[in-house]
Amino acid sequence: MADIAFHGDPAVKAQAQERLHRHVAAGTFVYFPAWENGNANVIGAVVEADDTPLYAQTLGYPVALAETLPKFVNDGFGEREDAAIFAEAWLARTPVGADLSRIVSQLVVELLDDVELVETIGVHPDLEHCRAEIVDLHRRALAGEMPDRKAWKALRLKAVAATDAVGDAPLDRQAGNVVEAAAWPGTMRTVLRDTLTARSSFGLTRALAEVGWTMEKEGQVFRIREKAEKDGYKAEFSGLERLLAILDADHPALAAGFRTRLERMGQSSEQCRAVAWRAIELMETAPIVASVPSPASVEA
Repeated sequence: MADIAFHGDPAVKAQAQERLHRHVAAGTFVYFPAWENGNANVIGAVVEADDTPLYAQTLGYPVALAETLPKFVNDGFGEREDAAIFAEAWLARTPVGADLSRIVSQLVVELLDDVELVETIGVHPDLEHCRAEIVDLHRRALAGEMPDRKAWKALRLKAVAATDAVGDAPLDRQAGNVVEAAAWPGTMRTVLRDTLTARSSFGLTRALAEVGWTMEKEGQVFRIREKAEKDGYKAEFSGLERLLAILDADHPALAAGFRTRLERMGQSSEQCRAVAWRAIELMETAPIVASVPSPASVEA
């Protein structure tokens, strides 16, 4: 039975938790690579391989949810300790035997119904119509229907055409990218990851535009940093600290804007983190089905 958490077997969950915790406790839990030289990310720690489909198959998670898990960890949690807390909560709070088959479409619908996204799309009737139709297909799937591949393909083509018609405004085109990314069934491996990625790009572009941060300013900062590297300027500092020291000393107005940019980028991380915890909430409340025999267990 597909997409049943841990295949209804508490031993599968316990073994996965033990493997992950072993890496967390040893300090070998990393963002990436998935599995290399004794280090492991959220996928590799459990299946001891860089193999997301195997993770999904072994633990009973939908493959699209497993595919998005590293993005949740990498983009949502800047501190490794926080990333580890989330990774362990992911397993701990998923109930054994929970039916996870609805989670992906539930999250995609919530991303598509985002107020800021709907506001931007609303001025483009064709794109808004596509968004609403895609939401409807996902909701039909949540209700137990199986919209056929032709319906999904037709909507994808409409979404691409509608995005092409919005013009060159970056924010509008990125809103269209969110709609295009979501025009796949919840069983498609990358639908959730791609929709979340597109939504994050849209949110960051919107946030930076609100504070007047432009690509021209981004380019100016890049050139200042490159010149400083070449000249050895303020070499007593390193990394971001060095860049901020240079901007504060020579470009105070740009420095203020750059700090605001950093804050807004942090808020983008918060949005990804919120979706990650929301996924756990949905799994916690997913219906429990009768236990079924586990087709395979992780090797100890």
